[in-house]
Formats: sequence, structure tokens, C-alpha cells
Amino acid sequence: MPEPGAPAAVDAAAPPATTASAGRRGLRIHPFEIVAYAMTLVVVAILRARGLRMNGHAFGWSFVPMIENLPRVLAIGAVLQVVGHLVTRRSLGGWLRAVGRPRSLALWLRLWFAAMALTFSYTWLKVCIPLLRTRVFDPELWRLDRALHFGVSPSIFVTELFHGTVLTPLFDRWYGVWVAMVLALLSYAFLADDVRARRHAATAWILLGFAGVFLYLALPALGPCYSFPGAFAELMPRMPNAAAGQRVLWGNYVRMIAGRDGSLREFNPYLGIAAMPSLHVGADWMFALWARRFAPRLFLPLALATFLTFLGSILTGWHFAVDGYVGILLAWGAVRLADRLEPRRSVPESTDARTS
Repeated sequence: MPEPGAPAAVDAAAPPATTASAGRRGLRIHPFEIVAYAMTLVVVAILRARGLRMNGHAFGWSFVPMIENLPRVLAIGAVLQVVGHLVTRRSLGGWLRAVGRPRSLALWLRLWFAAMALTFSYTWLKVCIPLLRTRVFDPELWRLDRALHFGVSPSIFVTELFHGTVLTPLFDRWYGVWVAMVLALLSYAFLADDVRARRHAATAWILLGFAGVFLYLALPALGPCYSFPGAFAELMPRMPNAAAGQRVLWGNYVRMIAGRDGSLREFNPYLGIAAMPSLHVGADWMFALWARRFAPRLFLPLALATFLTFLGSILTGWHFAVDGYVGILLAWGAVRLADRLEPRRSVPESTDARTS
């Protein structure tokens, strides 16, 4: 495709482009869709092969609430984009014209449906790991954590460092708002006026999610709060969000374990337990790297958010330090691959609408 504004070369012998060929370009499948739907089929095949009934009820239970939330995420993204444009003194009119086009709105729906496919696949595979694998690697990860930090356990070090300080409940609250923060970041990115920024964010997000959940399956781990609870016992009263969440997830995990004999009839797919890698840390870093390419003013705040989430993941006991390191590495890999699949050259919606 020629650069925007550059004159196109003309071949007198070439036939004029047809309406049909233009239509085919407009309906092309993007990399984020290929990955999202192909991996969803793989996950469904794995679970069905192990006897889990992935029927219409499972799809409806998961997708209907997400579809019902689309107006909410549209509103969140719009508000954040308006605030961002006002703060940076960019043209709101240009953004409204770009995102209000039918092709732009269609792309927005395609982005969210791919994200829904990831959410469905990720949650169902993660929660079913106890049915697919019986071994956990927490002792090995604890020893690896110590080996990487010169014989000192980061879990013990961080809990001792923040024990009795006002920062402990603050980290608990910070970690508790992660889901809302990620939803806001996705909503913002999926309404950017640069379609390549949107597709890049979706591609990196989906690659990170699938890489993470298949690593959960390859290296099952519960996390130090479950495998070494004594290390966090004195802190838990000051971290009510983490303590409550860990109790709820453990109840669902016990139900999954009990269902290994084939008696499992009811569980919540959103309550899976998995520690390696930390996708809380990985997602924050992925968005920081995305912002460095498409929204540079957000890079430093998101880099700081990554650091705080990393500390919070250790302090609350959800993760080993090495889980965060691997999450960061996966995020870097996902963004670099997205760079190749969706080049980051900034192109306004108006000049690239036909490729959306």
C-alpha cells in the first residue's frame, strides 16, 4: 500500500480495480482474529477430548454477559479518549470523525469479539487445569526464586519489608483494581483513531493471553499464598481483598479437584488458580510497551503501574517473583510479534479505513 498522500504508480496495461476486489480487501481477516479463533478451537478441542462438555450452554454462559457489557466498554473508552484529547489538546472533531465511520465501528466490534474469544478460552482452560494435570510445581518455583535472588526468598523479603507499614493495605487495594484498570486500557486502545494502534493492541493482548494460559497448563502452580501460607499469615488481616479472593478461588479449586472422578457438575470458570506466569504483571508491561509506540505520554505511568503490580503480586502471595519476570518476558515477546504482524507506523483512520 502506498504511503498516505503519495501518488500511486499507474500501469496503463493493468485493468482498473473492481468493486469486488475492493470489497475483499475490506473484509480481510486480521492476525488478531486468526490467533483468537484458532486458539479458541484448540482449547475447545482439548477440553472436549478430556470429556468436558463444551456445549452451547458453556458458550452462552460466557459470551452473553460479555456482549451485554459492550455499551459499557464503549462508554469507558469514549470518555478516556475524550479526556486524553482534551489533556493533550488534540482535535476531538478528527477523533469523532475517525471512530464514527461504519468501518471503524465494525472494526471495534471485531476487536471486542476476538477479545471475548480469548476471555472464554483463557478462563475455561485455566479453571480446568486441575482436571488436566495433577502435579504442581510450587516447590520448584520457590527454590528457583531463592536461587535467582542469591538464596533469599523474595516472598519472605517483601513481606518482611512491608510488614506493619501503611503500604500493605494500599498494595492490597491496588492489586484489587487490576481488572478494572485492564478493562479501561483495552477500552481506550480499541477506540484509538489510528486503526493500526487498535489492531496492534488486540494482537499483543491476545498473543499474551494465549501464551500465558498454555504456560499455565505446561507448568501448573498454585502460588505461594496456597503452597506456603505461613509466609503470609500475619499480613492477611491487613489485606482483606487478597484474603477474600484467595478463599473464593480455593473453594472453586477444591470443587475442581473433587470432580476428577467425573462427578463435577457445577463450577465457576472465572475462578481458576494459576501462578506461572503472572499475567497481571505481564499485561501491565504489555500496555506500557504499546503506549511507548502509540501513546508515549502513558508509558511512564504504565511502567510504574507494572512495578507496583509486581510488588503487589509478591506481597499478597498470589505469585512468586519469577512469575512476574516471565510475565514481563511474554509481554515483550507479544508486543514484538505484534510489531511484525501489525506495523506500528501511525496512520489516521481516514487514510486506512479500507483495510479495517
